[in-house]
Formats: sequence, C-alpha cells, structure tokens
Amino acid sequence: MERIRMGFNGYNKFTSETPRLSPNFSSEPEYKMSDSYSAKYLYDLNIKELPTLIEPIFPKTGLTVFAGSSDTGKSTFLRQLAISIARGDNDFLGWKINAEHNRVIYVSTEDDKYAISYLLNKVVGEDGNTAGFENLKYVFSLEHPYEDLDALLTETPADCVIIDAFSDLYPGDMNQVNKVRGFMNQFFMLTDKHNCLVIFLHHTGKRTEDLPPSKSNLLGSQGIEGKARQVIELRRDPNDAQYRHVCIVKGNYLTDDMKTHSYKLLFENQYFTMTDDRVDFDNLVVNFDEKKQMKERRISRVVELYSPEISYQEIADRMTSEGMKISKSTVGNDVMEAKSRGLIE
Repeated sequence: MERIRMGFNGYNKFTSETPRLSPNFSSEPEYKMSDSYSAKYLYDLNIKELPTLIEPIFPKTGLTVFAGSSDTGKSTFLRQLAISIARGDNDFLGWKINAEHNRVIYVSTEDDKYAISYLLNKVVGEDGNTAGFENLKYVFSLEHPYEDLDALLTETPADCVIIDAFSDLYPGDMNQVNKVRGFMNQFFMLTDKHNCLVIFLHHTGKRTEDLPPSKSNLLGSQGIEGKARQVIELRRDPNDAQYRHVCIVKGNYLTDDMKTHSYKLLFENQYFTMTDDRVDFDNLVVNFDEKKQMKERRISRVVELYSPEISYQEIADRMTSEGMKISKSTVGNDVMEAKSRGLIE
C-alpha cells in the first residue's frame, strides 16, 4: 500500500519495502546484515582514530542516549546541536563539527508543529537568520519507526537523527531488557546502513540528582544503556540554577578524564554557552540541607555587596573572584528574595 512521507524537499510518495520489526520487538528485523569482513580487510581500513560527528564528544555513527531530569534543557540542547549542524557551523559549544551532509532529522513526540515554530522563532530572534533551516527536518509521528526513517535517510542522507523522546517511541515495558534491546537494535542497524548517529533523548529516574552522574540513573532497564555506545547525563548545577553540566557517563573509547569530570555550561535565555570549568562528578551532589546552607551564605554575601550604584554583573564578578561562582541572573534572583525578606530596603 502506498503511503505519503515528507522528504527534505517536500512531500514524496514511497512504497514500503524496508524491514519491519515484530510487534513485541523480541526478534531481529527481516533485514539481514549481509556484510561480513575478514580481519585483514578491517585492519587495512587503517582507522587510527574513531570518526566523530562532534569532536571529541559525539561519535559519527552508533547510538547515543542523552538523558536528564525534567526541565534541565535536554530538548533545548539537542535543538541547538541540530541547528549548528544544519547551518554548517564550524563548531558546537567549542567542539568541532565534522558533518558530511549538514542535515539532521528531528523526531519530536512531545512538541507539535506550533510549539516548534514558537521555539525556532525564539532561537532566530529579530535578525531573521534562518540559514540552514531547510536542512533540519522535523517529524512529528512515526507509524513504523525503522521503515519511515530508513526511507527518509535513503532518499536524503543526514548526519544525525534525534529521537525526542525514547519513552514515547518505545511502546513496551522499559524494564524488559530483551525487548528494549530488540527495539534499539533496529536503530543500530539504521546507523550502520546510513552511516549516521542516532541520539535518543531519555529521562533519569526520580531523585537521581541526589546521586553522582551515572549510566545507572537512566529510567528503565539496563538494556537501554547496554545497547548504546554512549550515554550522557545533563545535570543541573547544585549551587547555581543558571548552569548545567554535560556528564559523559558511558563512552566507549573515550579517556577516563572525559567520563569523570563534567563540561560546565551556562544556560541563559534558552541558550547554552561553554565555560572553562570542568567539575568532578562527585561535586555535583549536594543534599538538601547543604544546598539550603549554601544558598543562605550566598544571599548573605549578595546583601553585603548590594548597592544601587553597583551592577549585578559587578557583584557576580566579585563573588566569583572570592571563590563563590555565581551568575548575574542568580544575583538578581537573590536580590529579589532578599528584598522580599526585608534584608534589602
């Protein structure tokens, strides 16, 4: 039966001849990987460094899980990544982009076309620069995920497919390891066939922010992290809400330092910017009482430094030089709270 699908250049007809996974996802798709190679052939490929899409963070191919708790900015981060690739930027947050096609497919299950239009307009702002937007394709529903993405990638290759979110696309019990791995295996074959990266946006379990960043924090079974080549947790800064931490908690072939220290990002006005700081994962855990005490010490210092003649940025710079790192926005929030308590007139 003929179906209609949107390609990068508009609407196109196609007939479904690609493999379909069984409903319970417990078996392999009908499509078989016919490629087999001798060790000599593989050696002669002379691969000295593994290819990356975002150097050295994201691999060129394979499965990546990008997870975090609610409202950490996961979708915003991935949307910013997708736009950077589509626009042909040289780097993303200072990491070199090695795109081949400068195209991304973004499967959005949590936002509809109106929400995405609103978000894209916020990103573009008043300058109206939509360069590269034709290379970023949004898909809002997938009847048959493997088939539909396979057809779309066959027609117009892309560097990356983003699935936002995994839990909406996977129809089964996430605690059943075999079924989860079977479901993810079809996307693994997709990356191998089309030489692209698939990123699953996923969620961490409740109260995992009380624990250090870990691949064990993922919601669901071990099958999710087990099948992924890479797992990244996006974590709020425990002391300043304006910052986030990119924590690589699983990364085959990455150095240990990359998997024990975060990359600290400023998250302001729905936009991420890289800082120079790396933070040990263990230092991202602060219990409630410690967090409350740290906040009180911070507000106390803001009150001491506050003056109508001094800007919030000057206060932030002074406190940062004293070892209490804080953003201008947080100073503003602390001033408002201090005024509400009567600590500042």
